[in-house]
Amino acid sequence: MTMKILFVSEYYPPRIMGGGEINVETAAKALAKRGNEIFVLTSHHEGLKKTETKEGVTVLRRLDTGSNPSELAENVKRSFLFSKSIVKEVKAFLKKERVDIIHLIGAGIIAAQKLKENKVPLFATIESYPALCPKGDRIFHGRSECAVKCSFPKFISCQYDSGEIGKMKNRWYLKHNPAAWPLIYRHYAKLNEALKHCHLIAISGYVQGLLLQQGHESEVIPNFLDVEMFATTVKNKPRKNEKTKILYLGSLIRSKGSEVLLEAIKGLDIECRLYGEGILKEELQRKIQEQGLPAAIFSPVPYAEIPSLYAYADIVAFPSLWPEPFGRIAIEAMAAGKPVIGSAIGGIKETITKGTGILVDPGNVQQLRKAIELLMHDPALRKNMGLKGRRIAKELYAEERVADQLLLMYKSKASLYQNRP
Repeated sequence: MTMKILFVSEYYPPRIMGGGEINVETAAKALAKRGNEIFVLTSHHEGLKKTETKEGVTVLRRLDTGSNPSELAENVKRSFLFSKSIVKEVKAFLKKERVDIIHLIGAGIIAAQKLKENKVPLFATIESYPALCPKGDRIFHGRSECAVKCSFPKFISCQYDSGEIGKMKNRWYLKHNPAAWPLIYRHYAKLNEALKHCHLIAISGYVQGLLLQQGHESEVIPNFLDVEMFATTVKNKPRKNEKTKILYLGSLIRSKGSEVLLEAIKGLDIECRLYGEGILKEELQRKIQEQGLPAAIFSPVPYAEIPSLYAYADIVAFPSLWPEPFGRIAIEAMAAGKPVIGSAIGGIKETITKGTGILVDPGNVQQLRKAIELLMHDPALRKNMGLKGRRIAKELYAEERVADQLLLMYKSKASLYQNRP
């Protein structure tokens, strides 16, 4: 039985803010390949068509939201407009089309209570922490992984001690302006309340555990991955007289661990490339130049070009200091046949399994350095890890397999609505 499915995602390629947008695009295409009729309701941005259909997916760019959630003014706009915009546009869509499923991605969950009135099975993928943490990072007082449910007093204390608030550029303003605190906490509280109105999908066992701590049941369905997109990068042939090449992909902010990586590679005979933007970019560039580090920083590339970056690398570094909900970089590297060195925190502990890479304590420069040196001097180990990673990526994360999991959940939950008036 084929289905008609409406995804609601704040952003959608080519507008990519992170792994969530890549995941929903891959999911939509995979479900369309199975004969399902797929629509994606997303935000409109200048220069993009309001309606277009590609590879069986109809994209409707209609939602009002902030153009860049890293900017304070845009985030305030987003918190007030986004929910109303979703409710309005979904209502208008349902007047023209009857759908079997509405699937909310990320921040779209904020409209769940109102959307429930449409009596269409409502699903939500929890792929980040805004519904579980006002700062969105689950780092307590900027130092350690949070183990408590938030309250407004705890939030005030925690955010004031934190070095950054998510990826927000205006973090100094948020830390020192009490007028902003209730707005941030209000947005979190609305998202948290919305969880109870959906069938929840956690992208990792780690996220499932967090939801359960707050009284919410969920099923684990990992991120979708177009494994064959990375197939051409699987080489792993030792190159004589060439330096070992290390790749870092991600935002240049403290919670991603780029500073730790630069400390770890001091004095090593390697080449390290970091692709990303963020508030630390100038500071890191200055550090590389002043200390003569074997590293260079490049601007991010379009996602279609990412496989070529993995092809360059011998080792992929994933040194996050915060509990990543999943760890998309790890499974992409595995699909590309590359060994991964990652932090033993959050969802990364699930994606980097024994034999596909090396886990180190987050922020531990010496452990990270030792892991790099081990793989530097053992090309055979790198090759074996890469081959095993490629096999596991195909077994666990290939879009065909994950699509089957999602469709099974849709059908099992949708059957609960069949006899309702």
